[in-house]
Amino acid sequence: MKKLGIHFFLISIIQISVAQVPAIEWQNTIGGDMYDWLYSIEQTSDGGYILGGHSESGVFGDKVDSSRGGSDYWIVKLDSFGEIEWQNTIGGDNQDQVYDIKQTLDGGYIVGGYSSSSLSGEKSENYIGINSNPDYWVVKLDSLGEIEWQNTIGGDQQDYLWYVGQTIDGGYILGGLSESELSGDKTEEKIGYSDYW
Repeated sequence: MKKLGIHFFLISIIQISVAQVPAIEWQNTIGGDMYDWLYSIEQTSDGGYILGGHSESGVFGDKVDSSRGGSDYWIVKLDSFGEIEWQNTIGGDNQDQVYDIKQTLDGGYIVGGYSSSSLSGEKSENYIGINSNPDYWVVKLDSLGEIEWQNTIGGDQQDYLWYVGQTIDGGYILGGLSESELSGDKTEEKIGYSDYW
């Protein structure tokens, strides 16, 4: 029993000492002249990284596209050393905010967030909610960040998309919250102030 206790103690010491000396391989500060928020990062099949967030910045610093509205989707692809390979600013005339991005089976990307923009900029559908209430906004990008398709999904009130993922049948699963009644794309009445959707 004593040997077991001593053995465990030594392993813990080794784990702690190893954990205290991590070395930074690389780092990169990426941004423009206003507020830039990163909400999702995933390693890609080529060893690089895909970043998803939103930006209020115009052309400045690392940002190469002008602002479309209040905030825009800002997708940035990095190589394995953290250097920018490409980026894309996607948005309309109001608030567009990314909360999740995943690489898809075809090597492209599925981007999820919410939008209160009307038909403007890259937004191909008007908002569904009353008084610019936000809707789910799903954008499918190819491997170079160009838009393949997009979909605005929502009801009459606020609908916030927090998660996107690809399913085994090649489709996509979305998760977030909704304050909408039965309206627009919403096929059930709300239960509380806000519900899973």
